[in-house]
Amino acid sequence: MRADRLLSMIWLLRAHGGLSTGELARRLEVSRRTILRDVDALSAAGVPVYCQRGPGGGVRLLPGYRTDVTALSGDESRALFAALSSWGADAMGLSAAFVSGVRKLLAAVPDAHRNRTAAAASRIVIDPNGWLPQPDALQPGEAFATLQAAVFARKKVRLDYRSSRAVVQDLVAEPHGLVSAGSDWYLCATSDERMRFLKVARIRTATLLATPCADDAVDVAAAWKRHRARFLDRFTPVVVTGWLRADRWEDAREWAIRVNETELGDDPPAGKWRPASLEFMDDLHALTILLRLGPGIRVEAPTEIRTRLLTHLDRITELYHH
Repeated sequence: MRADRLLSMIWLLRAHGGLSTGELARRLEVSRRTILRDVDALSAAGVPVYCQRGPGGGVRLLPGYRTDVTALSGDESRALFAALSSWGADAMGLSAAFVSGVRKLLAAVPDAHRNRTAAAASRIVIDPNGWLPQPDALQPGEAFATLQAAVFARKKVRLDYRSSRAVVQDLVAEPHGLVSAGSDWYLCATSDERMRFLKVARIRTATLLATPCADDAVDVAAAWKRHRARFLDRFTPVVVTGWLRADRWEDAREWAIRVNETELGDDPPAGKWRPASLEFMDDLHALTILLRLGPGIRVEAPTEIRTRLLTHLDRITELYHH
């Protein structure tokens, strides 16, 4: 659309002071001839844009054409742009819109702060995906686009949802918003008069309905915070003490809630070991991490965890021996 292109040209010139016709053509994905026609159109509309010949020339915009957002300080500008991440936009199929939006925001930053703001945006990277690829079963799936449409159009949706216990449910839900937590997406929705956070990867199909949602405004961020707090309250923390091999200390610190040096008896295994206390979310978390540490830890207490760990190892040994 030409109107969008003309606005984008103004924002580009506002951000950079001036660009060659070739660079503008590349960024806006049009020909240089089109750029020259657009310059004429902007000039005729009263925009103070002009072409400058010679080295360092190009298309320029008179300084001060657009008022600076002077209420935005340097720290505020850098904080906002450092927090920007394309991950959410990429997942929602809005990569191009994200780039365009960032360009517009950067053009609104006062001249005195623009270079440092751009540097902050390029040097701070937020990627919730981590090192390993996300399993196929946790990808949002084809229903994600329908969920977005339902959220923004304020329409109800019919969902074919598979719970964590593999129970398939047919739900009619009133969507309130989408939450990106870690590398997972959740749909905040009300179904059967109960607000829920449905994991998007478990929504097999979604059908947009014509029924409008109620006018009740829901603070999705606050609702998510309450939901997460209730989720964490269900856990019973457990502390395990034992001898931790020195070369596994950092691994344990990354996998457990916290690891501290403690006092134990004078009977460490042979080699370099450190007496440690490890705190976990619950028994399952403890067993999972202890198995991952393998021969890098010898559990001394509690007895129940040590017994369950040995029983688990016995079952694995029996399975493979048979």
